[in-house]
Amino acid sequence: MENHYLWAYYFPMKKGEFDNEYYFYENGKILHVYDKSKTKVNIEEFVSASDISEHERQQIINACPDEFKERIIKMLTIDHEHLA
Repeated sequence: MENHYLWAYYFPMKKGEFDNEYYFYENGKILHVYDKSKTKVNIEEFVSASDISEHERQQIINACPDEFKERIIKMLTIDHEHLA
């Protein structure tokens, strides 16, 4: 069975900035897709909540639709990582 993502957050791009996106999966995993440079693009890596800055976590939570908010907050709670 394929694992689908619940929701994705795309940080707003400003002129000259690189992509920075997070995908939140049903199984609790978080995929970070980003560009490191003009030649190193669409890098994908699974990350934990502690890999995401507090500022970015708050932006993600603020943008999250109500239907996913509780699950996304749990995924972004650093204490949650110790429970897994």
